[in-house]
Amino acid sequence: MKDRSKTVIEPEREVPVVDEVDVLVVGGGPAGLAAAVAAARHGGEVDLIERYGYVGGMATGGLVLMLDRMGNDEGEQVVRGIAQELVDRLEAMDAVIYPPKDVWGSSDPQAARKWRHFGAVGPQSGRVRYSPTVDPEYLKIVGARLLDEADVRTLFHAWACSTLVSDGIVRGVVFESKSGRLAVLAKVVVDCTGDGDVFAYAGADFEKRDLPFGLVFRLAGVDIEKANSFVNENPEEFDALVRELAKSGGTGGGVGGLNAIYYRTVREGIVWCNNSVPTSDSLSIDELTKAEKERRETALRTLEFFRENLPGFEEAFLLDTAPQLGTRGSRRLKGEHTLTKDEWLSEKQFDDVIATCSPRTEGEPLINVPYGCLLPEKLENLLVAGRCISVDTVVHNCVRLIPPCMATGQAAGTAAALAVREDAAPREIDRSQLRSLVAEDHARPSPALPDAK
Repeated sequence: MKDRSKTVIEPEREVPVVDEVDVLVVGGGPAGLAAAVAAARHGGEVDLIERYGYVGGMATGGLVLMLDRMGNDEGEQVVRGIAQELVDRLEAMDAVIYPPKDVWGSSDPQAARKWRHFGAVGPQSGRVRYSPTVDPEYLKIVGARLLDEADVRTLFHAWACSTLVSDGIVRGVVFESKSGRLAVLAKVVVDCTGDGDVFAYAGADFEKRDLPFGLVFRLAGVDIEKANSFVNENPEEFDALVRELAKSGGTGGGVGGLNAIYYRTVREGIVWCNNSVPTSDSLSIDELTKAEKERRETALRTLEFFRENLPGFEEAFLLDTAPQLGTRGSRRLKGEHTLTKDEWLSEKQFDDVIATCSPRTEGEPLINVPYGCLLPEKLENLLVAGRCISVDTVVHNCVRLIPPCMATGQAAGTAAALAVREDAAPREIDRSQLRSLVAEDHARPSPALPDAK
């Protein structure tokens, strides 16, 4: 076994400061995209750094194409704001599909059979809900347009590697790039890295719980109507195939009891498949590398199994695997407040709620996230948004989804701009004003939702 106890000492070096801004958002996934746009729209000078060459994170590079639970099982739309704005823009480009509004909350068998194949049916309730499916390439373009229109300076191919902290105050971030090691200084930094890299580098307290990795893949050449007819008309036979697929080393996929191991996309003949695997350490490069290799082999085995056993997949082929490995959970901030399952289910009231998310199934209350979940306990001038906010494990399984991440991101960006405007630490801003601004932004009317294509 190799000796991994050795260390080296890097020589001290000066790092060029490439910008000084009001707000620096680190990570351009769903939370970071919303945070940067919101901060800029509320008057902040904003930089966004992102390690890949596009924004959208798991909704684009991760190929998780369903904006799951923008609505609840009762038929209400819960997440609006910038998330809905993206859907509206994709609608104009014929690059999104979702159930028509008149079937939201419906348990009609015909509607459920149709929309289950898009993932837009609650696995326990059997009710149709508002969960749009997007085209990832168009979403990359729409996201970049939103940033440009808001005058956000975007720096792609930039990987945050150190947080600049003095006297407990976050001053900026150092990142590696093809241009070398660089720094951006900011009055407020928003950590939207998903894994909480910025707050971890800064020394914030956190807990870590490793959830399964996922590497989504897409199959093309599928006769979708033939496949769906088989699944709908032969549920027991399909269940047996799902079990056999797992034994053969294929993907487990699936949502609840629906065994939806493939999902329809916006494009005819193309489906996407979940492809998850447990991990012992979500931050280990060895584990990350292993998962990338193994999950691509799993995608190939799944394709071969489908072609041999599942009607409609006879001519299918592997279109692509996601360039981003999906991590469902790793670090979670220990914040000013940690939202717990008991607080959620007992509907505890908070006076600083800044985001509302859908629950797991019907009958459960909405999840109201207080502002304190975005604030580290001790560090100043740092906000956190996305799946690494301060919540317990049960709540995390709801708020880690793409629409809730956009909701907390939009709130964090608004709070950052408000802090700059008030010349105050994010912890000290007028929270009632923040809540009003977030509510106004989420309540702005969107164009009438047309019937789905």
